[in-house]
Amino acid sequence: MSYKLPEGWEETSLGEIFDYRSGLSKGRKYFGSGYPFLGFKDIFNNFFVPENLNEFVESTEKERDNMSIEEGDVFLTRTSETFNELGMSAVALRDYNNATFNGFTKRLRPKDKEILYPKFSAYYFRSNIFRNQVDAIATMTTRASLNNSMLDSMSIIIPPLPEQKSVADTLSILDDKIELNNKINKNLEEQAQLLFKHWFGDFEFPNEEGLPYKSNGGEMIDSELGMIPKGWEVNSLGKSNLGKLKTSGIEEFEGEKIYLATADISDTRIVNESTKVTLNDKPSRANMQPTPNTVWFAKMKDSRKLILVDENDYRLQNRYILSTGFAGIQATKLSVYYLWTYIQSEAFDEIKNLYSTGTTMQAINNKNINQIKIPIPNDEILKQFSQVVEPMYKKIINSRIQNQKLSEIRNTLLPKLMSGEVRIPLD
Repeated sequence: MSYKLPEGWEETSLGEIFDYRSGLSKGRKYFGSGYPFLGFKDIFNNFFVPENLNEFVESTEKERDNMSIEEGDVFLTRTSETFNELGMSAVALRDYNNATFNGFTKRLRPKDKEILYPKFSAYYFRSNIFRNQVDAIATMTTRASLNNSMLDSMSIIIPPLPEQKSVADTLSILDDKIELNNKINKNLEEQAQLLFKHWFGDFEFPNEEGLPYKSNGGEMIDSELGMIPKGWEVNSLGKSNLGKLKTSGIEEFEGEKIYLATADISDTRIVNESTKVTLNDKPSRANMQPTPNTVWFAKMKDSRKLILVDENDYRLQNRYILSTGFAGIQATKLSVYYLWTYIQSEAFDEIKNLYSTGTTMQAINNKNINQIKIPIPNDEILKQFSQVVEPMYKKIINSRIQNQKLSEIRNTLLPKLMSGEVRIPLD
């Protein structure tokens, strides 16, 4: 370390502070019911173990005892296809009764829980100080993996406990605001989904008198999707007047851009922006150009990773390149929010999975994307829908831009606070 630690701070090996344990590995048939389970994505996408665990496994009493989750436990992803997914961490802020954790992760349990403040651990293991140690180890191996001897070669910085709390609680102020924005965004997305279902599933959009169309005698006609309002059409998701399937290829650029693989997206949020590429050294999969008024979804079956590129979202348009693991639809200003709300729906998830093919890794291809049929409302209804939901999505975009700035501030402060280069006065 280039910066000298302050007096009273210590740097020691992980093995001195933690006991290690690998997680639960069982066949697919055991998952989906049973007891709470901490999954790989829950660790990869979060500084802290989520309050509620949404995965379940049929675990035995012995497995629950051996692979339990307690306050202060640190979880690290121990194996991955790529280096940047290795050693990603989440820390438990409470005990999780009867829960176990993923076999592709390691649990680091403090030998003495009075030494480390759990929130401080969470920030330390996400800081560049620790991430650089992971990168150094990973580049020495042929496979992205972490074993116990590698963990023993890494270290942790431990300030006095009062200073740990001061550092972590200061950083938490930024994360609390990020989390609040995420909750507001989720609520707005849910409102948009309810409106979409009401208008385009139940066909209760406003008629000329402003009354719900179908329940007030609106005329319906037969179609290959069933009954739809008169004047509407049915066409392909990827080749209609609402949007066209994007082809691969990017514009030339100077300097660096952020490369987003499907693993860097969770639902509709960007969770990792660490992969920077130049035009000459980018991977071959970094070959999709985010253009204004496009909607994107991961092709992989059971993979919910979605991106909206609004016409005014210059950040996404100018700073990012997407993986060919995404399919993109070039929409129009009139149709972009209709298509965006559609691909966020459960109905789209189901039909994408239905059309996914492959022997080992199932995914939907461009041919099958064009087999997906969607109702095409008339322009007036699209316009009315956009007028209602556009302010919602603009607010979501602005919140995410704010979150990105807050994350940048946090990530700038993180290594300086963790190393003691910047100190926070104690009360």
